[in-house]
Amino acid sequence: MPNETNRPTHQLVLIDHSGLGRIHVDMEAFFDYSFWLAEELQDLVAIWQHKAAPRAKRMGGQSNDRF
Repeated sequence: MPNETNRPTHQLVLIDHSGLGRIHVDMEAFFDYSFWLAEELQDLVAIWQHKAAPRAKRMGGQSNDRF
């Protein structure tokens, strides 16, 4: 199905599996969604970061600084 402006579109293949078939989406729409989602997640983190649980302590009272 051609797009309304008759411009060529680029497709992003999300999966190409013999049992499942090929799933592809419009690349521009996918990146628009991806950037929107990243911005929403940043906003969510900013809103809720003050309510985050304190870092867990390891057995023996040492903090878990590796993670």
